[in-house]
Amino acid sequence: MRENGAWTGTAISKNKELIDMENKFVVKLKNFFLGASPLSHLDELTEIGNSGHYSSASNVDIITKPGIFTQGPDLVNLTDGTQAGAITELVNHILDVAVSDDTTYGISTTKLYKITSTAVINTAPFPQAITGCVSGKSVAYLKGGLYYFFKRTSDGAIGTYDLASTFNHAWQTGLQAADLMPSATKEDILLFGHGRYVGVYFQSTASMNLTRLDFGTNHEVADIVFHGNQWIIAVNNSVGHYSQIYSYDAGATTALLSDEIAVGLQKIGFLFPLNGVVYVAYRDLSFTGGYKIGYLAGRKIESVVSFSGSLPLYNQKTLFKNTILFLSGGLVYSAGAVVGELPFAISQLADGGYTTCGALAAPFGTPMIASTEGSNFRLAKFSGYTISSNWRSIIISTISGKLSGYIDFITVRTNTLGSGAAAVLKLEFDQASSISDTYNIATTNKRKHIFNINKLCDDFRIYLDFSTGSASNPCEIKEITIFGHYKED
Repeated sequence: MRENGAWTGTAISKNKELIDMENKFVVKLKNFFLGASPLSHLDELTEIGNSGHYSSASNVDIITKPGIFTQGPDLVNLTDGTQAGAITELVNHILDVAVSDDTTYGISTTKLYKITSTAVINTAPFPQAITGCVSGKSVAYLKGGLYYFFKRTSDGAIGTYDLASTFNHAWQTGLQAADLMPSATKEDILLFGHGRYVGVYFQSTASMNLTRLDFGTNHEVADIVFHGNQWIIAVNNSVGHYSQIYSYDAGATTALLSDEIAVGLQKIGFLFPLNGVVYVAYRDLSFTGGYKIGYLAGRKIESVVSFSGSLPLYNQKTLFKNTILFLSGGLVYSAGAVVGELPFAISQLADGGYTTCGALAAPFGTPMIASTEGSNFRLAKFSGYTISSNWRSIIISTISGKLSGYIDFITVRTNTLGSGAAAVLKLEFDQASSISDTYNIATTNKRKHIFNINKLCDDFRIYLDFSTGSASNPCEIKEITIFGHYKED
């Protein structure tokens, strides 16, 4: 059924509502804030979805101006943000808050970095080589002090920095040499995971307990957050391949847990509190490609959206425009709704840079991403528009009984195009087995673009490619309307 010109329901194959007008039809694509089709991660030829869903996309922005889509953000390196400057290793974690005006910190394989909104500080004592460090894991800030967690050859350790001149690279030793060391703070309490254990440090009394909570052999703490006056702790089991999420008293003075959620055959990547809800990135281990974002609802995870790639970890999440930004398979995804009136959606927003990505954070509002490939390293932030961007609608069937659809022409509404703004329109026919000619959306100061197609087909999808466009003037797609009629093969 149609409501206010938009398709409602779940399956466009059932309700795409080709408007039949004396053997003619009109298909209107709009409301692009819907992002990826619910099944796009499993089937790039999916018909499931509504008018604004895509079946496949690369680096498209649906969140800056909800309802339209355009090119996603490009990346620009921070000053001294490459191997030619200060970044000679992959940055594994960036503190996602500013500890002072325009200053935060990150940790790489062996070094501690001081980072501003535009540059990586490359003046002594930064980058700071961490004695004994073989793999930096996370950075936390607590009441005027910086705490950084790292692996050494035979154990784990915590270093401290007073944000002035004093570093202590062996402030606390004897942690598990864990691959994951998430940490979180609240008032004067620092809670941190290292392998099977959760440790706690009380700054006001300078007291430390490395093994306050012990989850047992083959367990690993995946993430820790503070929410709703309690700690939320995600734990994975490497043998049984199941996960659990625990709540723990805010005071962290006992070894007793408050509650437990048995997640089942899942592996948890990260936890993320947003607007009173704790979201979870996890993987359903029962099938390939079962990567999901869900939220805690009582004693279960309620799945919301799915994606492909890889499982993002605690160091690969941040808040951006009221959505959860995260890394998966070297790409940046956005999950959520810019405003509460819109549905929760997922979309592939930007490229992560080089092949292997490390940290993602937005301590100054603009996301920054660390990546590496071979001997190249970079720390870059969103800037301008990428032209490595494309978008494909879901598959739309045009079969009506014994008749197929003959597409006559298409209109595309855009913003008033600035100099260099452009996109190429194509149609992919009959399960994407053939493709139309190219049609250029490129006329400066124009908003309505009309293209004659003249093609008989059983189904089609719209394909837009922004590679001919501009890095400074975007081509914003507001609405696509397809006009046709039914005809015998």
